[in-house]
Amino acid sequence: MAIKFYNELRRAMAVNNAVIDLALDVFVARLYQQRGLGHRSFKKRLAAGIIRRILRRQKTAAPFPVQFRRTLERLGPTYVKLGQILSLREDMLPERITRELRKLQSQVPPISFAEVKRVIESEFNLPLNMIYAEFNPEPIAAASLAQAHFARLKTGERVVVKVQRPGIQRLIVDDINIMRRLAALMEKIPGLREYRPAHFVEEFASYTMRELDFTQEGKHADIFRQNFADHNDVIFPRIYWDYTSRRVLTMECIDGLKPDDSKKLKNLGINGPKIAAIGAKAIMKMLFVDGFFHGDPHPGNMMIVDRNKICFIDLGMIGSFAPETRRNMFLYYYFMVIKEFEYATKYLVNLTERGPHADEAGFRRELAEAIKNWSGANFKEYSLGRLIFDTMNIGARHQLYFHGDLVLSSKAIITIEAVGAILDPNMDLSEVSRPMMEKIFQEQLSPVRFGKSLLRALPDYLEFLENLPRTILKTTEVVSNGKFQVEFLEAKANEKIQKKKDYLPVFSAVLLVSGAIFTVTEGVPGPVVQSFLGLTGMPLLALLSLAGGIFAGLWSLVRGEERD
Repeated sequence: MAIKFYNELRRAMAVNNAVIDLALDVFVARLYQQRGLGHRSFKKRLAAGIIRRILRRQKTAAPFPVQFRRTLERLGPTYVKLGQILSLREDMLPERITRELRKLQSQVPPISFAEVKRVIESEFNLPLNMIYAEFNPEPIAAASLAQAHFARLKTGERVVVKVQRPGIQRLIVDDINIMRRLAALMEKIPGLREYRPAHFVEEFASYTMRELDFTQEGKHADIFRQNFADHNDVIFPRIYWDYTSRRVLTMECIDGLKPDDSKKLKNLGINGPKIAAIGAKAIMKMLFVDGFFHGDPHPGNMMIVDRNKICFIDLGMIGSFAPETRRNMFLYYYFMVIKEFEYATKYLVNLTERGPHADEAGFRRELAEAIKNWSGANFKEYSLGRLIFDTMNIGARHQLYFHGDLVLSSKAIITIEAVGAILDPNMDLSEVSRPMMEKIFQEQLSPVRFGKSLLRALPDYLEFLENLPRTILKTTEVVSNGKFQVEFLEAKANEKIQKKKDYLPVFSAVLLVSGAIFTVTEGVPGPVVQSFLGLTGMPLLALLSLAGGIFAGLWSLVRGEERD
């Protein structure tokens, strides 16, 4: 415990020194900004020089974003990862800062082969030569969290082995604890509170700790392989679980070309537009069908295999949606693609988390203007992915916030657009995805889909029906207390029964009242209407009850007229 406290304290002091250095460098940089200094008197310039020497600072005119990036790089892997994630959050930070943070590189000097060997042997309690038949000591890539090596299993398969850097997990845990304490202080400062620092630190901790557990990355690969089992043109590396642990990941070695290797692609006659469409549709499926998606599909994390397939690698950073979030995100995107902007805005608002001073009306007005600019522009000038990202920035300005996975999804859309533009300069993502979106929309309304959902929910229906009398009594009591009597339905039904001995009006009344109760009652089991305008979110049981009640009522009227 004492050692842990000492390590954390020492790290906190290093971070504190870096922050102080950053503040002093920014101060000195302002003294030496070219546009202002040339108009200053000799005395002011002399004072600036004296202050710089007293503070022992180098003369620099680098702006704050550049110095901020350099500070993060100096602080090491945790803060490089933090900067990379912050670069996605244009809904939280000015664009000039996020643009600079995209320059952060996680490429670092590799660790020695002796350290790699030590990590692998400690994970499996076996000598390296008893685990792998061959192991190349030279890394093929070295990043801030891990590095990768080619190897061969005893059974002959070529593999890539990803090995975590020694001590990196302890360093990151200490850094996250420091960030949590700093965020707690920032939450008490009015000017900083609106940026929700504590919320962001927890998002960052979740992403980063998940990346540190290589078994999670392996599970992600298995989920993707299962989700794309019927898609021969999209592949993911196989994971060798007997050779995988929290700090070592052994995966299938897949040979391919990077999408940005334009020269080789041209020499091999690769069909760029076809590959671009495959990649775009794969991301659309991840987002809107599976709700489980690759968080960073940049060219370095993709390969073109066998001329007409795409392979996704580096599956540590993924995003996922709950069914309700996925449904709203899909409907927002779908209505954007078909240019039904009013409906798109409605579903986008459903995805937001409102701050204490949220301005939904202002958000809608500014969003309408952004959509107008997009719809009138060429897709090369203003892409759909850029618009989706911009809408989240607009939301933040009006204190309507989006969950980190939603921001990550917009980043995935922008990134796949950028990859698509490399392969096909004329690719318009909205046009490429339109047929797929329409197909998904139709499948949402499929009777077979609703039937399966009803069957899966059958146990819940039985439990719900068991508690239904109590629910009806409570609801009737509430309605009665509101000075609105529902007994007239029963009275009218009894009157008709006496006159015509017909049970249809009673049946109709029961269904209508049940449908109304199901509509306003929370926790109704079974599926909900997912993609029908105006009814989205209504329990299917309520819709069926109301429809049945209306039909029975109309049928009873027809039969009554026939008898008269």
